[in-house]
Amino acid sequence: MIFNSFIFYPLFIVIVIVNYILPRRWRWVWLLIFSYVFYSLSDVKYSFILLTCTGISYIAGRMVAKTKDNKPKKVWMLVGVILNIGILFLFKYINFFFNSINTAAAAAGLQWTFRGIELLYPVGISFYIFQLISYLLDVYSGKVEAEKNFSHFALYVSFFPQLLIGPIERYNHLEPQLLNPRPFEYQEFVDSLVRVGWGLFKKIVIADRLAVVVNTVFTGPQDFNSPKLVVAIFAFSFQIYIDFSAYSDIAIGTANILGIKLIENFKRPYLAKSVIDFWRRWHISLSNWLRDYIFIRLNYKHRRKKLRKLWISIDVMITFLVSGLWHGASWTFVIWGALHGLYQIIEILTKKIRDKVVKKLNIDRSTFAHKTFQILFTFGLVSFAWLFFKANSISEAVHIMKSIITLDGITTEKAWIFKDGSLGLDDKDFWMMTHTLLILIVVEFVQCKHDLLVELNKQPTWFRWAVYYLLFFSITIFGFYGEANAVDFVYSQF
Repeated sequence: MIFNSFIFYPLFIVIVIVNYILPRRWRWVWLLIFSYVFYSLSDVKYSFILLTCTGISYIAGRMVAKTKDNKPKKVWMLVGVILNIGILFLFKYINFFFNSINTAAAAAGLQWTFRGIELLYPVGISFYIFQLISYLLDVYSGKVEAEKNFSHFALYVSFFPQLLIGPIERYNHLEPQLLNPRPFEYQEFVDSLVRVGWGLFKKIVIADRLAVVVNTVFTGPQDFNSPKLVVAIFAFSFQIYIDFSAYSDIAIGTANILGIKLIENFKRPYLAKSVIDFWRRWHISLSNWLRDYIFIRLNYKHRRKKLRKLWISIDVMITFLVSGLWHGASWTFVIWGALHGLYQIIEILTKKIRDKVVKKLNIDRSTFAHKTFQILFTFGLVSFAWLFFKANSISEAVHIMKSIITLDGITTEKAWIFKDGSLGLDDKDFWMMTHTLLILIVVEFVQCKHDLLVELNKQPTWFRWAVYYLLFFSITIFGFYGEANAVDFVYSQF
C-alpha cells in the first residue's frame, strides 16, 4: 500500500480514531498491529523478512548490552550488522553480483556463467536495514541502551509512516515518542493535514505529470533529439525531488497526527549553493547516516596519516560510492555516487584557490547575481549526475550525453515543440505541469524567509478555510489520474 492510494485514507481515519480512543500507554500496540498490516498489504512475505531482520537485530543488541568484555561485544555487533547486510545483499544485490562476475569473465575471455536467482524484493528493505544498523552501532558505542521489550523494538523498526521510504530514524529519537506520544492538539492536527495535502498536491498534480515526460523519453532516448533529452533530464531532476519530498511530507504529517514527530528529510536542496550544501539539504536522514556511520568513522581512522586532504578525499569517495550502491544494484548508481563524491572532492581541494580568485577579482558573494550563479551551477551538476541515476544502462547515459553535446536535431522545428504529445502529455497536461511547477518554485523561494504555515495560521478563519478547500479541490480536480492504479513513489524501488 502507498500513501497516494485512495484506500489508505479511509484506513488511516480508522487508525487515528482508535489511536486516540485507546489509553496512551496502549497506543503503541495498535500502531504495531497496523504497521504490520500496512506492510503485509504489499505482500505478506515482506513481513516475514522484516520480522527476521528485527529478531536478528534485537538479539544482537541484547547480547551487546549483556557482554562486558569489548571483544565479544564487538563480535555480537558485527554478527548483527553482517547478517543484516547479508539479507540486504541476498534480496537486492545477488543478481547484480552475478552479472558483474559474468561481465568480467567475458571480458577476460572466460566462459563462466552464473545464473541469477529469482527473489522478491521487499519494499523499504534498504531503509529499515540502515535503521537497524544504526541501532546496533549506537548500542555498541553506548549512545543508547538496548531495548529489552521485543514488541517495542519491532514498532521502532516497522512504524508505518516511515517504513517504506524513510526518513531513516535513530532509535533514541523515535522510540521514546512511540511509547509516549504527544496528546491530541487541534492546531497540530490541522497543520499536519495541510502538510499531507501539500504532499499529495506535489505528488499527484506535479510529480506524476513529470514522470510521464521522464518515462516517455528514457524508455526510448534514441528517438528524441537533444532539446527534448535536456527537458527530460531536468524533468527528472524535479520529479525525483518533488516525488520524494512529497512522500516525506505525507509521512511526517501522518506521524504528527498520531502524536509522533519525524525528522525533516529535505530543506530546499535545489537552492543549494554547492554540492556539499546540496547534501546538507537532500535526503537529510540518509546524509546524516552516511556522515555518522561511514565518513566520520573512516576519517577518525585516517586522522593521523599524512596527506590529510588526500585521505579526506578518499573517505568522501568511499562514502558516496556506498550511497550510490545503496540506491540501486547497478553500475549507473555507482557512477552517480562517484560523481557526487568527485564534485565534493574538487570542492574541498579547490576551496583556497577559489577564495583567492574571489578576493582578487573583488567578487561580492552576498550579491543576488553571485548566489543565483552558484545555485544554477550546482543544479546543473546535480542534474548531470541524475542522468546516470535514471538511465537504464551506462551506454544509454553515454548516448544521451553524446546527443546533447552534438546538439542532435537542434535545427529542426519539431525539436522545440514540447506540447504536441511527443513527450507523453497533451497541451493541457503540459501546461498544468509547467505552471504548477512554477508555483512550487515560488513557494520554495518564499519559504526561505517565511514559514508559510505559520503565516497562514495568522490569517482570519475564512481565509484559512478558503486555502484548505483550494488545496483539496486542486488535488481532486487537477490531479493526474492517467493510470488505473496509483503511481508508485520513485524511491519505493530503493
